[in-house]
Amino acid sequence: MKHTEDSDERSEEHSRVKRGNESKPTSKPHKNPKTSFNTKLRQVHSRTKSFGKVMETVIQNQWDSNFQPHWFITIHWNDLPTSYAQVEGHTRHLRNVLLTQLMRCGSPRDLPDPPGRPSAVFFHERSPAICRNRQILPFHTHLHLGELPSPLKHQWYLQYLLSQKVVPRVQKLLKTTTKGNEGVVVKPWIQDHHGFYNLKDYYRYKHHQDSDLVLDYRNSDLRFTK
Repeated sequence: MKHTEDSDERSEEHSRVKRGNESKPTSKPHKNPKTSFNTKLRQVHSRTKSFGKVMETVIQNQWDSNFQPHWFITIHWNDLPTSYAQVEGHTRHLRNVLLTQLMRCGSPRDLPDPPGRPSAVFFHERSPAICRNRQILPFHTHLHLGELPSPLKHQWYLQYLLSQKVVPRVQKLLKTTTKGNEGVVVKPWIQDHHGFYNLKDYYRYKHHQDSDLVLDYRNSDLRFTK
């Protein structure tokens, strides 16, 4: 008789567990933000047939959802690189030197990810130059940099850091400081002026380079949300 009562109790408990599992609401499948954003980009391209509009959407997404830049830095290279691989390599070295000096890290491997350090987004532009009596279209670089850690949030400190700690360690940086021909120029970032500043190069030189090489994907801190 006792065995029967125990069996009934176990059977009733198992029934309660089973009913509980059946009544548990199922969670909705998680949507990957990057997948959702890719869908939005396809829709923009389908509607406008313009890669420039797609790039505009990508850039606006960074400023809205990733970070708001505080500094706009123009960088010129002393070897006038005309190859995208060249300017990308120069930028990788510059990025590592700048961030390790800023965060006082011994190696790029020790750098924290944003927001533990300022975010950086790089663009490469072309502009005509005369080299050995012929015109070329070398790259220069624009860096959209996030807010510096407190108490280093001042333009004078960033200029000091670049001129004293970064420029001497990056061989390919133009070292001149002559007005109008500076190797590095720092300005406060202004949304209306700098938000889509680099898109003009896509339209101006899109027949001279791959259209998606205005934005340096590899060296930039990009984070995509829907």
